[in-house]
Amino acid sequence: MKLSEKTNNYYYILSIFIILIAFLINNANCIRFPDRVAQPAREQPDQQRLQTAVFALGSFWRSEAVFGCLPGVVRTTVGYSGGSKPNPEYRSFGDHAESVQVEYDPRLISFGELLDIFWSSHDPRQVFGQGPDVGNQYRSIIFVNGTEESRMASVSKEQEQTRSRSSIVTTQILQLGTFHPAEPEHQV
Repeated sequence: MKLSEKTNNYYYILSIFIILIAFLINNANCIRFPDRVAQPAREQPDQQRLQTAVFALGSFWRSEAVFGCLPGVVRTTVGYSGGSKPNPEYRSFGDHAESVQVEYDPRLISFGELLDIFWSSHDPRQVFGQGPDVGNQYRSIIFVNGTEESRMASVSKEQEQTRSRSSIVTTQILQLGTFHPAEPEHQV
């Protein structure tokens, strides 16, 4: 039985669509399961050299997805920072911002590169929110730990302000106090 040309085209397009979906699903694991992303043996992080950076750039799930797939990032944890409320929770976070804690190997990715990703992953000119997420908990913050990180963050903010021209970059640079991990159901 000979299939018509129209039927052949249909199966051809369907097979391409299935292959595309399979490819996208396979690569989506990078966002949902960053620990499952294979890295070449020479790039395995040294657990003793890991450093930590904390950023707030809107919803912490989106922030986690942004940083979780980067080569050299070993682990991300979502949580709350920048506020005074002890033991913040998702339904009661006080004046904290939703944040992501990024554990990284500085031999594979630098704090400066993380800053570049930070700036390119959100709109630092939007006051108290990102896109449809509006509120104090979605503000833009770089949490720094020490003088060198503070200097690097300030320089990168000045560069971003230059790129933004007339719009004011609202990103805060704050000394990292306590990072409060979010509840387990919010962790990927």
